[in-house]
Amino acid sequence: MAKEYAKKFYKSKAWQVCRQSFIAKRVTVDGAMCEHCGDVPGYIVDHIKEITPNNIDDPNVTLSHDNLQYLCLECHNVKTFSTGSSVRKDIGFDEQGNVIHVSPPLNNR
Repeated sequence: MAKEYAKKFYKSKAWQVCRQSFIAKRVTVDGAMCEHCGDVPGYIVDHIKEITPNNIDDPNVTLSHDNLQYLCLECHNVKTFSTGSSVRKDIGFDEQGNVIHVSPPLNNR
């Protein structure tokens, strides 16, 4: 789920047009596969340089195809929820893009 300061941006016509045009471009480049793993179709248009309250009004960050990547859900979650080398395995997204808490797999001992 978008951070509070970014919700208006993600609902904007400018973002919707940018997002759709980026996906259309990715379809022509590689069939819209995940740009990280390349194994499955992309699912989320992700900002490479994250949007912050300080740069949300900068179209070079928010609306530039050069700052976007098309990621599958798993690769997006790893990028978004990892800190250093540890990956949050207890958080994910549902099919609507909402953050959900998931049970980590049990260790078989």
